Amino acid sequence: MVWLLFLPLVPYLAWLIWAALRHPIPLSYNWRSLWQRKISTLSTAGAIGVVVAIFVVVLSLSKGISKAFVSSGRPDQVIVLRPNARVELNSSVERERSRIIKVHPLLAGDSEGPLVSSECMVVKLLELADGSGSTNVAFRGLEAAGVRMRTQVQLVRGRWFRPGLPELVVPRRMEGRFANLGIGKSIQFSGQPWTIVGVFDGGGSAFDSEVWTDVDVLMQAHRRTSYSSMLVRLQSPEAIPNFVKELDADKRLKLEGKSEGEYYAQQTEAGKPIQILGNLITVILTIGAIFAAMNTMFAAVSSRTSEIGTLRALGYRRMEILASFQWEALMLCTLGGLLGSSLALTFNGIQTGTTNFETFSDISFAFTITPDLMAQGVAFSVLMGILGGFFPAWRASRIPVTEAMKGG
Repeated sequence: MVWLLFLPLVPYLAWLIWAALRHPIPLSYNWRSLWQRKISTLSTAGAIGVVVAIFVVVLSLSKGISKAFVSSGRPDQVIVLRPNARVELNSSVERERSRIIKVHPLLAGDSEGPLVSSECMVVKLLELADGSGSTNVAFRGLEAAGVRMRTQVQLVRGRWFRPGLPELVVPRRMEGRFANLGIGKSIQFSGQPWTIVGVFDGGGSAFDSEVWTDVDVLMQAHRRTSYSSMLVRLQSPEAIPNFVKELDADKRLKLEGKSEGEYYAQQTEAGKPIQILGNLITVILTIGAIFAAMNTMFAAVSSRTSEIGTLRALGYRRMEILASFQWEALMLCTLGGLLGSSLALTFNGIQTGTTNFETFSDISFAFTITPDLMAQGVAFSVLMGILGGFFPAWRASRIPVTEAMKGG
């Protein structure tokens, strides 16, 4: 995204590099001049650093949510839903139809039987551990095969729920965020206590945002007669188009199938509102940071008119002075970019959550700061340096020699 913004500036950047190599005003001169104004340099670099840090963290939000959903799907599995249902919560699959699908010839199996799971999704309000309120959490009822089919999910403590009992298994990422989500504890809903018997790790997938239990117990507690969806593993990824086509053509079913990867890729849209808000905040702060850089550089030009006159007297041309002061602005903003990217790195791996605007339930994920995001942050600071430094650099290059030699 950031790299595309450089395309219109490529000729100007090429000229700056050429000017520094062909007719150089030593860059060490610009670096020393920055530190002659330590307070203004550090304050401006700090402001730019904060903007870059916010920029990188906002990108990491999207990265973390995308990682949670994209890592949830297998290429050989299909989610069966009611036609036009975007999410499992809005879908229904009758028991008679689920029995037909369970004997489909394209299904894969293991030593324990066919790899197909009829599942039910509901949303429950849970209290946050810090007492700041409550939020909706997705509860998934699934069959034993459904646990085996999620190969990225691993039990880390306790045991899996037993069929026919009101037992829950919770993701490790939710333990610290929600009250009473620990082994041996219980929560009350649907008129009965549900005991937590195990903790699992979803491997950074969307399942880290779900509480699991037995499908029949969950449906009975909510007086549900239909499943929400079915998860089906096929004999190979190449069998998915035929399976989906047969679902659509079978008049008994009237269901549609989506590859698991496609389904969860669509859920990444859930993080767009947060990303839009973060980008809006970043734009506002960016404008302020650019003006801060511009103000710092204008002050530098005003205090160094005699130096500019000396440079002109030594034979440096206006364009070379423009390039010199532009490089100084780039140094200042790049310093801020490095500080901001380093600050953003401290957020890496922090567990948090937001609302899935498709299901209005909680999404648990971790901030994901990658080298690419940090590089984008530094590149973003370079853009601020170009925008904030050009006009002061142009002003420096246009000061008449006679006025500059007088120092005013």
